[in-house]
Amino acid sequence: MTTSPRPRRRRPTRWTLVAAVGLLALVLAGTELLLRVKPLTDTAAMVVQDLPPVGLEPEPTRCRRDVDAATLERLREPLTADTRITSAHVYACPIAFDGRRVTFVGEVIGDLIERRDGVWVQVNDDDYALAVGPMGGHRNHRGFNQGLAVWLPDGLHERIEAVGGPGRRGDVVLLQGVLLRNDPDDGGGITLRADHLEVIAPTVEVPEPFHPVQAVTAAVLSVLAVGTLAWSRRVQRR
Repeated sequence: MTTSPRPRRRRPTRWTLVAAVGLLALVLAGTELLLRVKPLTDTAAMVVQDLPPVGLEPEPTRCRRDVDAATLERLREPLTADTRITSAHVYACPIAFDGRRVTFVGEVIGDLIERRDGVWVQVNDDDYALAVGPMGGHRNHRGFNQGLAVWLPDGLHERIEAVGGPGRRGDVVLLQGVLLRNDPDDGGGITLRADHLEVIAPTVEVPEPFHPVQAVTAAVLSVLAVGTLAWSRRVQRR
């Protein structure tokens, strides 16, 4: 008499994986829902008014290292003392503006890095600096942060009252100075050696608005977590 093989017990691995994927999907869906119902900050007050016009074409022209002198002159010719340059134009063709005196406007962010006779600071001129304010209180995505490293000698940086960061837009400043394509004091990077600074828009606090749905959700999840922990300990004692 032959005995039939004993049926194999199905491992619960598949269902564990399904449960884990389902839990992950639930967390992602809940996170997206909270973001969609989050109160938003009005960004109208973040727009910096009365900026000098950009003196170059709206779309920056990229150039190579072997670009001829006539092309370089054509690129920088529209710049005047009453117009400003942008970091996008500088990075597209830094050789065109190397050693030139320029006007640049942006938000002072991060830290003032003190050195002998002055400080280094990052000045951004993207839309988060000049139009919509720092991310957190709004969902107005405008690409990436962009700006220039700026050297401010003693006598200029003292005029800065606050730098930008989470929940705060820093001072917006108008700078004039000489642009360097390979500044040895900055490890060969592109810098602006400023000799004039004017604060044209003061710092603005941008606190995130209270999110009642998020607060209720956090409270409910905390209660569930405490309840689950208490239940698991009670089961282990049996």
